[in-house]
Amino acid sequence: MISQVVFIASYGVFQIFDARGSSIFATVAGAVPSYFMNRYWAWEKHGKSHLSKEVVPYFVMALLSLVFSTWSADFASSHRGMLGASHLAQVALVDGAYIASFVILWFAKYAFMDKVLFAKRSQRVEEVSV
Repeated sequence: MISQVVFIASYGVFQIFDARGSSIFATVAGAVPSYFMNRYWAWEKHGKSHLSKEVVPYFVMALLSLVFSTWSADFASSHRGMLGASHLAQVALVDGAYIASFVILWFAKYAFMDKVLFAKRSQRVEEVSV
């Protein structure tokens, strides 16, 4: 959500960057808060983060998301002229491509975070025969 707001603000409202720059800016702005929200809220992990088991893999995923979302937004931006001169329609197309890239990747990222990155480690229980 943070990335989405930053993207719309930097691309559509204030026009600080083009689609590529806005995508990079927005994805970077949302990566750190997203890590902590996923870790603490979604997977209820508390305590110190493990650098090689959690932080590095998460930010590798964020980098892949950055590449895909940047390509998607840039591709849509290069075709925005077919919608005419309406700034709102063009922003909607480019923003739609930006968010669609995250929706597409969300399923794979969720599975990876749930099964690998933030998986709950089961405690081994010793069976005692009576």
